[in-house]
Amino acid sequence: MSALSFRARLTLLSAVGIAVVLAIGSLATYLIVRSQLRGQIDAVLHAQAAKMQELGFPFEDKVIQQSTAPATQVKGEPGGVALGELQTSVLKFGSAPVFMLVISGNPNVPTLSPGHAALPVTERAREIARTDQGAYYTDAHVRGAHVRMYVTALGNGYAVVLARSLSEVDGALSRLAWGLGITCLVGIVLAAIVGAGVARGALRPVRRLTETAERITDTHDLGERIEADGEDELSRLGASFNAMLDSLEGAIRSQRRLVADASHELRTPLTSLRTNTDLLRQGVALSDRDRERLLRDIGNEIEELTTMVANLVDLARGSQRDLHLRPVRLDQLVEGVVERAEARFPTLTFAVDLKPTTVVGDSEELERAIWNLVENAVKWSDGAGRVDLSVADGNVIVRDHGTGVPAADRPYIFDRFYRSEASRGHPGSGLGLAIVRQIAENHGGRIEVEEAAGGGACFRLSLVDAKSLQTAAA
Repeated sequence: MSALSFRARLTLLSAVGIAVVLAIGSLATYLIVRSQLRGQIDAVLHAQAAKMQELGFPFEDKVIQQSTAPATQVKGEPGGVALGELQTSVLKFGSAPVFMLVISGNPNVPTLSPGHAALPVTERAREIARTDQGAYYTDAHVRGAHVRMYVTALGNGYAVVLARSLSEVDGALSRLAWGLGITCLVGIVLAAIVGAGVARGALRPVRRLTETAERITDTHDLGERIEADGEDELSRLGASFNAMLDSLEGAIRSQRRLVADASHELRTPLTSLRTNTDLLRQGVALSDRDRERLLRDIGNEIEELTTMVANLVDLARGSQRDLHLRPVRLDQLVEGVVERAEARFPTLTFAVDLKPTTVVGDSEELERAIWNLVENAVKWSDGAGRVDLSVADGNVIVRDHGTGVPAADRPYIFDRFYRSEASRGHPGSGLGLAIVRQIAENHGGRIEVEEAAGGGACFRLSLVDAKSLQTAAA
């Protein structure tokens, strides 16, 4: 079945399902009709046996005694005796012929039979005659005819065997079986035709989805979309497919923009490095002071390139970075960053207000985000002044006392390579704050900026502290 198309499998399964239902229904119908028809035969035989039991045996004066009328041998029944008077008075029940034998529990006693009935006599029937108890129905074939037999006790050591032909019942059941069989075949064919139509209509959205995916594969055009109207499962599948295309298109667009921005940003330091190394290679006469400055510039450019490449790698990895999540004391992390900043920027003052706060996160990633915020604050402090840091309730606030962030630039300062007009004269690649936002989002948090009271910019890194997680879980 795996070689069949989905449409063919759907059609086949629907046809098989309907075929099973038709077969079960037909079988149930056949069995019910068979039970009713044979039940009617059994009822007739039981009624006639009851009539005979009412007459009693030896049927008083209705049986022609051997002393007044000699017994007539019945063909096919050795020792059988014709009961002419009995045949007339007992067997006139309806128009269907019923055959009868009266048997004794003693095998040596002749079998009494009105007419030429050659019915089989079993040991079980003899036992009923001997004990005067019990009765049973059975099927038999007599001279090629299918008959229904009923055996019951008459009393005084005798039992009666009544039989009626099942030819009419068998004929009716045969016609019913043929009718049901033809109905099943026609139903299966119609089910296959209807199933094919239903499968074709139901799979039309899937076909459109497949065709769209194939066109995108051939043309690499991610602008293709499919119609997804409605609330059914296939419409939701189409909407999900469109959302996936939107996400993929956005990711590719972002990747292309990253490559374009990175190539643009890398061009300046690479050009500077090429120029400086060309001067050194050409052996231009330089004073010791100029040579030292040239080498210092080369070192700074290499350091800037190294930082930019590392930032680009971090941004390219995005949310695919494996975070090592564990409880982290945010106040202790900020304290370590401040010690590092005081050693690197000795001309600045760092004022801290740290309250014990535990969050669940990657300590290295969070430390990098906080360091980037501190570096940004140092850059806008022009190498002097004060930087304020505070930690409380899962929030890290870093404030500088510089010129602040203009309102027009606030929506964009966390974008990659964004450089405002005011930042053109400062070092940096425009990636530090973008990395902070990425780290915050990877931890389920956010980064915001606002104008600080009294001037400067105030950056707020909001994370979910462990106490809030425990409260939410409770």
